[in-house]
Amino acid sequence: MTPATSRSMFAVAVVLAGAALAGCSATPPVDATSAPVEASASASPEPAAEPAPATSDPTCDTVLTEEAIARLEADGLEQIDVGASTFYPIADDLIEAGGLACKWGRPSSDATLTVVQLSGIDVASSEWPAALAAAGYAETGDPVPGAHSGPTDPGTGVPSVVVVETDRLTFVSTPLHAIDVAVD
Repeated sequence: MTPATSRSMFAVAVVLAGAALAGCSATPPVDATSAPVEASASASPEPAAEPAPATSDPTCDTVLTEEAIARLEADGLEQIDVGASTFYPIADDLIEAGGLACKWGRPSSDATLTVVQLSGIDVASSEWPAALAAAGYAETGDPVPGAHSGPTDPGTGVPSVVVVETDRLTFVSTPLHAIDVAVD
């Protein structure tokens, strides 16, 4: 063998060896029809994503329409703590039963809006229709269908409203804001 042939064969052998080694370290091609490869036991498993609930519980950001919340903010009202009592007995009863309590107010002012929503109930078969009547609420349908107007508040001279739907009750301290209650 001549030195040139020997070098050529050596060069071919090096190239083939390199290609073989590269094939061992490369990721195998993915076949869309093959089953996924299981991770080794030493790899830490990634947490599975939890499915989103079919319906979400209301929050103070969703109990009113987006437009209503924007108007409250434009009027200088911001979310504030409801406190130990809303000063509306039926609203306090709804909170005690597990209802969401929200309150918006203007700093250094007594201008407030209280909204309490108890959802996920069968209103017709519950004790709530009788409780509303006992508290002085009567169905008026004003300003929205299902509205029950309550007794006049001695401090404001305005009656509160409870909007009755098949699966929830929504207390609104100011009747004009009953139209702002978000609908699913």
